[in-house]
Amino acid sequence: MVSRKQQSTTFNQKAVINISEAEFIFSDTPGIFASTKRISNKMTNSAFSEIDQVNLIFLVIDISKKNEIEFKKIIETLKNKIKKNQKIFLLLNKIDKVKKNAVLKKIDKFKNLDLFESIFPISALSNAGIENLLNFTKNYLPKRKNRYSIKKRLFIKKELFYSEVTREKIYDIVHKEIPYQCKVLTEKVIKSKDSVKIYQMIKVSKKSHKNILIGKNGSTLKEIGTLARKEISNYENRKIHLFLFVKLFSEKNI
Repeated sequence: MVSRKQQSTTFNQKAVINISEAEFIFSDTPGIFASTKRISNKMTNSAFSEIDQVNLIFLVIDISKKNEIEFKKIIETLKNKIKKNQKIFLLLNKIDKVKKNAVLKKIDKFKNLDLFESIFPISALSNAGIENLLNFTKNYLPKRKNRYSIKKRLFIKKELFYSEVTREKIYDIVHKEIPYQCKVLTEKVIKSKDSVKIYQMIKVSKKSHKNILIGKNGSTLKEIGTLARKEISNYENRKIHLFLFVKLFSEKNI
């Protein structure tokens, strides 16, 4: 899921990319941030639990914002959890939002921590620095046969993928008004030779959020459905019929 809304990744997700003979298996974890909410702490623990399963760690921070509390917590945890053969690379994201001098100062500051194998300034928005990062770090990957076919890209169940596409479109359109508790559940999928019918329930905890999602005469919900349907259709390469329903639930049941 790609969204302008921060902390929208709620569970560990995997993706594969092949560069020459190297196979990168990325595990995208929820962001790590200070919070007193149970759901936020659960997401943070999910991110840290993945450390034992990986060879390389890409620690991504937003260089355009102050994040001293979160960063300190991450550093202390990494020092205690990483193994000797694991390498950590610090990725300073959103360099497009700050001046070059500020980037250089951050690099000098983080070099002194003696924790990172290397530091890469990048911009996920413009892809600046990404190619350099991958070409450099592929040399640190273990030498072995590829685990997955080149065609393998999706590592979650189709129903969850459909739900994530719709949730992404919700945050694209109404990201400021709708909270993280908004959840999309794919209740039923009916497949035929040329098309797929998908029935989804959008769960919210407030009537005001339900009204925002539906919009005047259903206009917002229609826009969300249209965008989600097009993306799913492109993936499935066949016609998609998407049916969206918005329902109220108590916050603990979302």
